[in-house]
Amino acid sequence: MAEALDIPVVPATGWVGRTIEQACSLMAMLAGAMFCAEAIMSVVSVVGRAAFDTPVQGDYELVQMLSAMGIAMCLPYCQLKKGHVFVDFFTLWAPAGLKRVLDALASLLLALCAFLLTWRIWEGMLEMREYGETSMVIALPVWWGYIPVAPAFALLGLAALYTFTQTLNDEVTQ
Repeated sequence: MAEALDIPVVPATGWVGRTIEQACSLMAMLAGAMFCAEAIMSVVSVVGRAAFDTPVQGDYELVQMLSAMGIAMCLPYCQLKKGHVFVDFFTLWAPAGLKRVLDALASLLLALCAFLLTWRIWEGMLEMREYGETSMVIALPVWWGYIPVAPAFALLGLAALYTFTQTLNDEVTQ
């Protein structure tokens, strides 16, 4: 995505950048494995439903939970690789320096939002655990689905802060 828009994706530098990049990559690979497991489960459920009238119990619940977890787990990598959708309709006229400043501010705003969401997701997870909320069909505790989501948003915040500093460093050096 970034390459198509001529947005430079600079490799992570320093031990902090490399650590964030490795954590983002690992989380995205785990999400990919979850998506593969979800796809296999869906195929088994559809075949089971069609051929044997025995679908995987709770398949819709599991797809919902795994999808939410997987999407959240991919966000940090997407931020680090500048893969988010850019809406540059209002900045087509802007010079490159202003665009970089706006990109840096967007990364900072994303970091703040990600950290706020981390806190609220964590609090929501603790509440759901306390109340013992479960899914309808297979009685899976709902709070389990939040376990990877809170760290994913924390990592998203770190990745956004890293891209913020990298964008500012690019601005200073140019």
